[in-house]
Amino acid sequence: MVKLFSTQKVNTGRQVEWDFAKVFAIILMIVTHYFAFCSFGNVDYGKTTDALFILTQCSAPIFMFAMGIGMEYTRHNTPKEFIIRGIKLLLLGIIINTMYFLSNYAAGVPLEYSLLSLLANDILQFAGLSFILIGIFKKFNFRTIKIFVISIGFSLVATYFSDFTFSNMYLNQLFGNLIETHGQNIVSCFPILNWFIIPVCGMLFGENLTRCNDKDELYSKILRPTYILTLIMLIVGFITLEGMFSVTGGTVPEKMEYLHASLPDIIILIIATLFIGSLFYFVAKRLSPSAINFATKTSNNITVIYIVQWALILFLTYINQFLQVETNLAIAISVLILIIIASILLSDAYVKIKKKIVKK
Repeated sequence: MVKLFSTQKVNTGRQVEWDFAKVFAIILMIVTHYFAFCSFGNVDYGKTTDALFILTQCSAPIFMFAMGIGMEYTRHNTPKEFIIRGIKLLLLGIIINTMYFLSNYAAGVPLEYSLLSLLANDILQFAGLSFILIGIFKKFNFRTIKIFVISIGFSLVATYFSDFTFSNMYLNQLFGNLIETHGQNIVSCFPILNWFIIPVCGMLFGENLTRCNDKDELYSKILRPTYILTLIMLIVGFITLEGMFSVTGGTVPEKMEYLHASLPDIIILIIATLFIGSLFYFVAKRLSPSAINFATKTSNNITVIYIVQWALILFLTYINQFLQVETNLAIAISVLILIIIASILLSDAYVKIKKKIVKK
């Protein structure tokens, strides 16, 4: 009988199930950003809105977990390459922040508050800091299990020593990249102390995945318990509407307490992520090569798609300050679908043009 895991790396090819998971995640991210920020969609549709906010909460964790898996599979795995990758992601985050600043300022938000947008933290800032931090750990030859122990420490600190506040709102926003901060007009999204554990868990999973002799057996073992647990947690979440399932308030920080996930929240999100990844493994086996190619290509373009969708959403938000378009759920969903399609197509076009320019 063949052992489930080998002592050597035997599964080093592309992991298509996680390509599909990343495509799923970026679509959920677009849905989240659209209904949270875009004026065309920023209407309270009651239970529909509540359900959307709860069901889309796994988008960022999927991306983070898949990022950790990718760290184990990449050929560009030296400390220097990780740190450079992190710096590039931080610079891309600044591009989005600049768009956010221009949109706010042009819409009449006072300059002192618009400037906060330049320091805003989101998934790209988190990803950049994670790459830099792991690159530093690699420089000192830290094994993944040791990084995992450190990440647990981070999560415990973030869980039990949260709610830091500085007298200066710009410091509040800046340090929101590291730990949960609060203050007027402050949005502290995905602080690294709260969320670092998820890409590290992805790295641990990726280490084992590279040594897996039988992915059918692996994902079968994962799928059933994670399916049951995910279903139970969703039911409990919809009933209680507390903690990370809270839908009170009208803004992203108010609706999504999970932006500052505690350690118990992280465990729930990792279970849901493993369920989704396992499900996509079996789904992908039944899909055509063209569907596989689409998922692979879209997964490769995920960072560009993320930037494009923000540009489209912020542009719509800005112009509707003047148009004041009346909307309903059908119109909102139609515009959302157009944004998803446009983000994927424009990103693909950009990547193709970039490749042609580089070849010249």
